[in-house]
Amino acid sequence: MSAAQRYQPDDGCPLFSERLEEHIVAVSRGETPNRGRFCGHCYTPMAPQTTRCPHCGGATGGERPAVEQVPAALLEMLRVQRATERAWVNGFAFLGVAIAVLGGLAVVLSVPALRDHLLPATVVYAAVLLVGSRMLAGLLGGYFGDRIGYERARRALRESWAGWLEEREGGNGAVVGDR
Repeated sequence: MSAAQRYQPDDGCPLFSERLEEHIVAVSRGETPNRGRFCGHCYTPMAPQTTRCPHCGGATGGERPAVEQVPAALLEMLRVQRATERAWVNGFAFLGVAIAVLGGLAVVLSVPALRDHLLPATVVYAAVLLVGSRMLAGLLGGYFGDRIGYERARRALRESWAGWLEEREGGNGAVVGDR
């Protein structure tokens, strides 16, 4: 996969387009209003003259015409997804730091020569703490926390998206309204 390509999972759950994510983040930061022209199906921002969505390929004049704002439910879905991912990554990273702190103490307290000499014990503890916390936080948070957080956030997003589609379609294919 090239650096320009974006990961597209095959789990039946839409991955917000990059443009939609950027728009939602800008809206949440107060940098831009939640107004414009968006695809009526996937809510990707579009230019006024666009007739097909560049993300999902949906026609703007079809059964789901373009809308003027991204529904609040989608803003909340992305916020919850990112909060879930962040919580898992940070939790595992802090676990790595805690292991490094306790591991450094165990090394210093288990070596008799270090227990008797404060300066060498401090140097060894500092080295173990610096290297260990960086490595363990990166490994646990960046690998395990990222994978677990991503999977849990995607599961929650799939459930939210399915509920959103059911609510939006009103159960019979009719457009209920995009709040």
